[in-house]
Amino acid sequence: MFLRNFAPLLAFLPLVGACHQDDEPASAPHPHYELGNAWHGPQGWFYPNEQFDYRATGLATREAPLHGQLASDGEAWSSGGMTGSHQTLQLPSIVTVRNLLNGRVVRIRLTRRGPESAGRVVALSPKAADLLGMTSDTPVEIVEDETASRAVMEGLTGAPHLDVQSAPVGEVRAESLDGGASKKVYGSDSSVGGQPSAALTPLPVTWSQGMTGPQGLYVLLGKFSGHGAAASVAVRCSGEVQRVPDGAGLDWRVRSGPYTDTTQADAALDRTHACGVEGARIIVE
Repeated sequence: MFLRNFAPLLAFLPLVGACHQDDEPASAPHPHYELGNAWHGPQGWFYPNEQFDYRATGLATREAPLHGQLASDGEAWSSGGMTGSHQTLQLPSIVTVRNLLNGRVVRIRLTRRGPESAGRVVALSPKAADLLGMTSDTPVEIVEDETASRAVMEGLTGAPHLDVQSAPVGEVRAESLDGGASKKVYGSDSSVGGQPSAALTPLPVTWSQGMTGPQGLYVLLGKFSGHGAAASVAVRCSGEVQRVPDGAGLDWRVRSGPYTDTTQADAALDRTHACGVEGARIIVE
């Protein structure tokens, strides 16, 4: 009688357990520095590179749940964490994301590769997306915090460090000329080794209010060192050539637009392959 009365409850318990485990990693977290190789999305290739002065605009989307898997940098992923995905930046990195529609700003740690679409520049965890006020793919500005990004790398396995293997690992002693006594002025009691993995502290679950920004959608077709190359792409892809102030050698760019909504911008991005352009992306200006 007892088991029969509680059978519905017993059948429900495994479902509760399964839901609770969605955010729990299947294996122990092991945070590490991650750059990785070039990878291919539906619209082309992405080439990860180490960069600490990153600033960009584009469309943000929501991260898909990992369901027990670890993030790309070995962290435990949680839907309630202040984290996100980026296509090329070193992982982990610290960035601020500003919603250009309402001015809200969140601070997140990038821990995963993605989003796969070139039409989306960053993906946010569900909690970060909610705090940012995202209801759908949203125009945003992303700015990297260089100091914080460099600091978070310290102590992570796989992070690039200065090569100190050629430094002396023995000891240097100074000997007094009058008494013959000596003392150690340089030395090490252990050999130089790799840095252990560090436990990364979750970022505060909060947002701040900033200014709204531009909301026009364009497709950036490329940046070029010469006007002729830029003009050729502009003719093929129905774009406009613009001079880039302080372009660091890439003094010309080509963009198309503006587009009235994300559907039009996505369609324009898809058409760039037909006119022979690779690496185009959606920007907000």
